[in-house]
Amino acid sequence: MHIEEPLPESAPLARQLALRWCRPDPQTGENCAWYHGFWQYLRLLKLVTTPEHHAAFYRSALGEAARLPGARRVLVAGAADYGMLAHVIAAFREQGNEPQVTVNDLCETPLRLNQWYAHRVGSDLSVCRCDTLQYAEERPFDVVCTHSFLGRFPPARRLDLTRKWYRLLRPGGLAVTVKRIRPGSGTELSGFTPEQAEAFRDKVRAAARSLSTPGIAPEDLAENARVYADRNITWPLRSREEIVELFERASFRVDRLDCTPVASASSVGASGPTALGGAEYVQIVATRV
Repeated sequence: MHIEEPLPESAPLARQLALRWCRPDPQTGENCAWYHGFWQYLRLLKLVTTPEHHAAFYRSALGEAARLPGARRVLVAGAADYGMLAHVIAAFREQGNEPQVTVNDLCETPLRLNQWYAHRVGSDLSVCRCDTLQYAEERPFDVVCTHSFLGRFPPARRLDLTRKWYRLLRPGGLAVTVKRIRPGSGTELSGFTPEQAEAFRDKVRAAARSLSTPGIAPEDLAENARVYADRNITWPLRSREEIVELFERASFRVDRLDCTPVASASSVGASGPTALGGAEYVQIVATRV
């Protein structure tokens, strides 16, 4: 399955879009440009986990969805960039089915990046800038798909999210997602330790020096890495059972549950959130019954 992801072109574009369109969070006042303007460079340097690392799973699960009678409507719920959209389009087109995709996110920057990508590959796309939990859609979707989105929600709100996906799907519709698990972790927010942050910054600097990074110097990327490691946090999920319970309590039927490791890009210690580091990921397909 061919997936076009023109990172050398889109990384500097994402940086420009983030400077213009990222807005302060109404609760924290923090601008998200540190994330959206840097993420594609991390992908270009192969230092973070993305849908690409679960390509076989998405090809299989989304290909199955594309073969369902009349299935075309897909919601990408939460988007750091166009990576999830790229896998949806490729998997559906491989089955001779042109999807009708909507991408939802709180920030305008990834939505505009998705629009850029959709135009490039000749795909129709709708976007909605809003909180996924507040997303309102009269027509149900055939598929809701995400990558590592569950960790953006604290434990008290996760069931709200899976129940929202249930309401957004038609009967027989599929929820398709991947989430890292951290056995033995607590329920509090998880971020980079000082040691992990220093190692991550060094990895970014070294990788940028060995690979031409358009639009930005290696030292500037290393500084971006410092800010990223300081601010990037996630709510950990500890086991596959915890994830299954979220879907079953929302009235889904869990049809597929795979657990797969994603290897580290280097031998430097344990990784922080999103970074490659020998982590284990749950891949799940659940049906709205």
